Amino acid sequence: MSKISIITSCYNAEKYIAKAIESVIASTFIDWDYVIVDDGSTDNSAEAILDYVKKEPRLRFIQQPNGGVCNGRNNGSKACSPESEYIMFLDGDDCIEPETLEVIVKYLDQNPHVGLIFSDIWLIDSEDRILDLDSFSPLPRFFPSGDGRFKEVPDDIPETPFFSIATGVCREAGTALRKSVYLKTSGWSEWLGQGYEGVDLFIQMALLSDAHFIPKKLYKYRQHETQSHKSLDNTNIDKLIAKWKQAKGLTPEQQAKITQVIDYIPAYQEFLLARDSYYLNSQL
Repeated sequence: MSKISIITSCYNAEKYIAKAIESVIASTFIDWDYVIVDDGSTDNSAEAILDYVKKEPRLRFIQQPNGGVCNGRNNGSKACSPESEYIMFLDGDDCIEPETLEVIVKYLDQNPHVGLIFSDIWLIDSEDRILDLDSFSPLPRFFPSGDGRFKEVPDDIPETPFFSIATGVCREAGTALRKSVYLKTSGWSEWLGQGYEGVDLFIQMALLSDAHFIPKKLYKYRQHETQSHKSLDNTNIDKLIAKWKQAKGLTPEQQAKITQVIDYIPAYQEFLLARDSYYLNSQL
């Protein structure tokens, strides 16, 4: 029986996919299934994955024409074990810690009201060396304080405000979801474009359940020369805002959360620019 499903959508991940797979196999928690979607790779990713499929029955492999990472994640979600209760997304060039799945399952088992959890991460290079960039993670969880300012949630408080989720505090990879809540969403937004592909999904999750942060480094996010870097396009955030401005069927409580985020976005962007400028100048 599978308790948690791991899903990877990869494209030309030949160099790193074996490390991702091996990190899952090395997990202290063993009741998992792992779906890898090869999204039209032109390198030898498929051959590298098939070497593991032959000897690991918990691993499932899907090949498809290139449809983008969100399409691959959506198709991987449909193919995961029907018995699994939780889902975690793992990029093909990243890794997890041996205890990651055990921590995720235990936390979600003990907190049935929580539908989304994310954690602190390690930043690693192409040779698996940990990079000393503390400012990279975790992302600050800010929320409007009501007096025109923004406050940060301390790391030892797991409850994460909806405002933080809706303004992009969660990274797409490494976030774990309760599947019963995930199935009530529309899945990964293939229409939205790079930089915001996870925000729409996480907004949907956070409207239906609580979101929590775990202050443990459970995920290894790799930086390397061949990865595709996301450029944040303002047209994508405009599309996201337009969608939620027109959203139908929300409860009054859900609508109030959405309205607060939309109303505060200009002030929040100014706050972030001022904060970044302050930190930059303080280092000069």
